[in-house]
Amino acid sequence: MEITKKTEYAISALIELAQNPGEYISSKEIAHRQEIPVNFLPQIIALLGTEGWVEGVRGPGGGVRLLVDPNSISVKDVIELIEGRVAISRCLTNELGCSRLGRCPLHSVWQEAQTALMGVLGRITIARLTEQEKALTSASEAD
Repeated sequence: MEITKKTEYAISALIELAQNPGEYISSKEIAHRQEIPVNFLPQIIALLGTEGWVEGVRGPGGGVRLLVDPNSISVKDVIELIEGRVAISRCLTNELGCSRLGRCPLHSVWQEAQTALMGVLGRITIARLTEQEKALTSASEAD
């Protein structure tokens, strides 16, 4: 399992929007501030919009804004939106299943690791990451 750049960009875009609550931010600004390829951002914004997390308005004074509390969006939510169901091993997915289920000593290991990973990703919110980014930016500007 490897998280794609698309997911990282989606999280970064949400962080940027969370730093500017209620404001419409142009895609160009989001892309510049978060180092996201400009031509890739509309696709990401569209996906975030399908969840009702953001809305976009075209034209002068338009842009994209966050519609929900950033505490309500977890990293797990974003990963699952972009990547689909996350599993650290194929034996944990329903699609292929595991031919050795019930006989494989690794299944319980993968299940425990999966549960721990999903717990961490579910606890980390966009709001928390936004605060961390602010702190990191302040610290680097102080140097």
